[in-house]
Amino acid sequence: MATITKRMTKSGPTYRIQVKLKDKGSGKMNVYSTTWKPQMGMTPKQMEREVIVYADQYENNLRMSLTAAGGDGVSPDTTLADYMKWWLERRKEELSVSYYVNCQSAITEIAASIGGYKLRELNPTIIQRFYDDLDRRERIIITVCAKPEFQEAVDAARRGERKLKQKLDYDSGPLLAALRGDNIRLEQAEKIAENFGCRTTALFNVKKKKQPYAYETMHKIKRTLRAILSHAKKQRLIVDNYATADYIDFPKRPSKEIDYMNDEDAKLFYATALAYPDVRCKTAALILLLTGIRRGELCGLEWSNIDLDEGTITIERSVTTVKGVGLVEKDPKTESSKRVISISDKLMAVLMEYKEWYDQYKYDVGDRWHETNRLFISEDGKVMYPGTISYWVHKICDQAGLPHRTVHSLRHTNITMQIAAGVPLVTVAGRAGHARTSTTTDIYSHFLKSSDRTAAEKIEELFD
Repeated sequence: MATITKRMTKSGPTYRIQVKLKDKGSGKMNVYSTTWKPQMGMTPKQMEREVIVYADQYENNLRMSLTAAGGDGVSPDTTLADYMKWWLERRKEELSVSYYVNCQSAITEIAASIGGYKLRELNPTIIQRFYDDLDRRERIIITVCAKPEFQEAVDAARRGERKLKQKLDYDSGPLLAALRGDNIRLEQAEKIAENFGCRTTALFNVKKKKQPYAYETMHKIKRTLRAILSHAKKQRLIVDNYATADYIDFPKRPSKEIDYMNDEDAKLFYATALAYPDVRCKTAALILLLTGIRRGELCGLEWSNIDLDEGTITIERSVTTVKGVGLVEKDPKTESSKRVISISDKLMAVLMEYKEWYDQYKYDVGDRWHETNRLFISEDGKVMYPGTISYWVHKICDQAGLPHRTVHSLRHTNITMQIAAGVPLVTVAGRAGHARTSTTTDIYSHFLKSSDRTAAEKIEELFD
């Protein structure tokens, strides 16, 4: 029970609160104290009531902090911002680099809005207000594409693409994209216009529009806060985790149509890739289309993962790009993503062709070769950025006369074609690296319905 002592000072009454608690570990009695000063205008009876409430709260918080597992000065009076930093550093060694960086970004967003609250002050209203603010946020999207005047300026100046590239002193990709009529970044357009001695808007259409952030972007921030408060609850620093669905309303996840190729486009892409002169682009594209593996998994492949005798590819690592860090190697998305995939004879033949090119290229590079066992490499055998794979896929799309597709669309194409072909769902999920078949059914429910109708028709044909 707290002891309350009233003192009179020149500025008015103050109350000294003293609590004696026994340290169960050493058996010693420790004394803790604090001071409470009433607000101006309180009556004596109000002061007596409020100081008792404050003393009880102080004692309860003390007991919680002394029995909490946190240590290092962490208590219910720790601000959320400080606790999040403590939580992140405590878990730094066990988190992957990409997850750690994502948590850093999420914690910065959380701290900017509600980081000043003490842990004991958090409640569902505070967190719901923060979540609602996240859901209302918008970002400005800038699209830039060339006007007809841009082509006229290039022709009038009689500058070839090579000379212009040298003048601009950077990769010709933005220039070629602008000439094709594709969108480019605003800073790229500004640099091109500057070298022509023109205003950006004289050569390019610049459009700005607001749109909400992606659901998953905001959901990652919410997930991070939920994980942090879950840990605080385990430490008995908070009564409950108010960031869970038990207390908070979450917007429904918007339905998202998957991007995939229809049968005709997939066959055209396949034929174009098979005949493509660059064996690197050819091999990467056909592996993606015929196995359905992810881009990061493709970049993580090593020659030791390719068994040309058994005709299998083993997925056991992934490569990703982390902002501020660079290339990072990590385990695949889930434990089930570590898998062995059988490959067709056609893909085996392509891989053997690629191996011959790879060995010859390594020999030609000689001493400049950076020793590696990776399947896909940049110049001199260095590790390749996953973005290069996207560039290769776009090159094949251009050759085939198809619109640009994402690398992930090849994965969707592979899985939907398996379903359409009647491959058992368990096999489809296993090759995709899904932890549960329910993941496959959730994502590809539309195609499963189509497959179900086909099955009904085939059964009827059998009886007829």
